[in-house]
Amino acid sequence: MNRIVDIFFLPPLAFGRLGGGDTPLESFVWATDPTLHGGGRTVIEPAVTLEVQPDGSLRTYVPDTIRFRDGERLRPVAPFFELWARVESPDGVQDAPVTLDLLHDNGATLDHIQYVVTVANKKAQRRTGVASCGYIASIEAAGSHHAKQPLLAYSPHNAGEQALVAFDRPIPLGHFQVIRPTRQIENGIDLSIARVRYTPARGEVYGPPTAIAGPASPLQPGEQYPAKTEQGRLHEIVPVQNRILNPDTPWSRYVMDAKGQADPQPSDSYDGADIGDGGSWGVVDDTCDGIIEAQLVVWGARLIARARVTASSPDFAPDRRPFFTFAEDLADRDLPPLPAVDAKTAPETEAEIADLFQRVLETARLVSLDGTRFHAIGNNQSDPPPQNFPHLPQLDQRTMSKGDIAQGETKPFPDELIANNSFPPTAESRSTRERPLPYSDVAKEAHEPLGDIDLLLDFLQTRGEFVRRLIRPAWGRFRELAEDPGLVPDPKFRDPRVPRDQLHDMRMPPYMRDSDENALSLNWRQYHELLALADYLTGAGTKTGPLARKIAALAERMGR
Repeated sequence: MNRIVDIFFLPPLAFGRLGGGDTPLESFVWATDPTLHGGGRTVIEPAVTLEVQPDGSLRTYVPDTIRFRDGERLRPVAPFFELWARVESPDGVQDAPVTLDLLHDNGATLDHIQYVVTVANKKAQRRTGVASCGYIASIEAAGSHHAKQPLLAYSPHNAGEQALVAFDRPIPLGHFQVIRPTRQIENGIDLSIARVRYTPARGEVYGPPTAIAGPASPLQPGEQYPAKTEQGRLHEIVPVQNRILNPDTPWSRYVMDAKGQADPQPSDSYDGADIGDGGSWGVVDDTCDGIIEAQLVVWGARLIARARVTASSPDFAPDRRPFFTFAEDLADRDLPPLPAVDAKTAPETEAEIADLFQRVLETARLVSLDGTRFHAIGNNQSDPPPQNFPHLPQLDQRTMSKGDIAQGETKPFPDELIANNSFPPTAESRSTRERPLPYSDVAKEAHEPLGDIDLLLDFLQTRGEFVRRLIRPAWGRFRELAEDPGLVPDPKFRDPRVPRDQLHDMRMPPYMRDSDENALSLNWRQYHELLALADYLTGAGTKTGPLARKIAALAERMGR
C-alpha cells in the first residue's frame, strides 16, 4: 500500500499581492513574443486558472485576456498551496499529492487534516522595539471546512504597554480558505488534491484619529534636512473610516535615527519621515507575512507541514522580469558551487547568462537612469568628500560622463581622485526636447544588443577584460573577508565594512541600491558565473568559442 510517512506544501513559499478587487488575478506565465515586431521581448501569456466556486470547489479555465483591475481596483494575487506527502510503497519512497484517494488508502478523511494560519505585520514593532506595536491574526480550520475565513489582526496585550490595534477594531489582513477537493481532472489539473488559498488584503492604510492631513515631503527618499515648517498642498493621510489606531503608543512618537535605535534601512520609509521633525504619523498598512501549517493525523502519528506566505504591493510591470530575484538569493545560498565552464557545460552557462542580460535589459527599460544617478551622487556626498582609489570610477557628478574616462585612455577609468568641488550635481542630466532622459536612452541603447545571445557572447569573448572592470564585484563570502579589512577595497569582492565598497558609481548595475542602501551588485553566484564564462570564451579563441561551434554545426548539417 501507499503509506504516508511525511507531508509538505508546494510551493513552500509564495508571494501574494494586495488588491481591492473582488476577483483574484488570473494566472499567466512569461513567454517570448514570437512576432517580428516584438523582437523576442518578454510578454505575459494566459495560463490555466483555478476559480473557487461558492461551495469551495474549483473549476478551471484559460482566460482570453488578463484583467488586472475591477474598475479602479487592482485585483489581488492570491496563491494556492497544495498539500503533498512522502509515500512509502514496495517500490520505495516517493513524493505524491495528498488526494482524496491517498487519504482513503491511509484510513483518513479531510477531517483528519487541521490547518493553522498565522499572519502578522511587525514593521512598527521592529522600529519601536515594542511588541504591542505589531498586530497578528491567527485562525484554525478543519480540512472539511470550506468557507472563507477572515484574518483579523490586533495587537498583543502586554502589561504596561498600550496596544496599537484594539481587539474590537482589528485590521483585516486578507482571508484564508480550505478548498473542497473533487474527484475530477480539468485542463490537466487534478482537483482531488488537498489545497488551500490565501487572499491578501485590499491595500489600505490605517492610523490614529490625528492622521487626518499632512504635506508631502519635497525631498527624494533618503534625503533629509533639518526640521522646518513645510508649505504646500495637504493630502489626506488616512481615510476617516480607518482612523482606528491608538494614538498613545511609541509608534506615534517614533523619530528615525534617534540615539540608541537600531533603525532598518532605509530609515525614512514611514509616513511622517522628512516632514517637520520626522516624527511618525502613527500610520500602518495591511501588508503581512505569515505561516500556513497543516497537521495530518494518520497511523497514530501527527505529521506537520509548513509553508510561508507574504503579501506585498502590486507589481506594475508584470511583463518585465527583474534581474535580481528572491529565487536567485536562495540559489546563491543553497546550491552547490558552480561547475567549471568547459566545452560540455558552456552551452548551459551561456543560456543562463543570456537570460540574465535579457532581464537586465527589461529592468533598464523601466528605470530612469537620470534620476537614480542623480540620487546616488547625493548618497555619496559627505564632508569631507568620500575617498576614491586608483582604477575605480568616479563618485561625483563626473560619474558616467566623459570625466569618468580620460581621453585616449585605454582603461575604462582614469587614476584620478575625487575633486573637492564636485558635489552636489547641479541637475539630473542635460536634457533636450528630443532626449528628455538622455542617460535612460543611452542605457537602453547599450543593453539592446546584449539582449541577443549571439551579440552577447561575441561581446564577452572580445571584451572580457573590459567586462571584468565594468561589473561591480559581489559581496564577498565570509571566508573571503579579512579580520581587519582597512580602507582599500579588494578588486575581487566587496566588504560591507569598507566605506568605498558601499558607494555608488557607474559599474554595473549602476546607481541601484540594495536593502541596506549600499550600491547594488549581482550576487556572488551570478557574478562569478559571468566572469567564468567570459574567461572561458576569451581563452577559447577561435577553436571552441561560440562562433566556431555554430560554424562547425552548420558545416556538419551541410555535410549531411
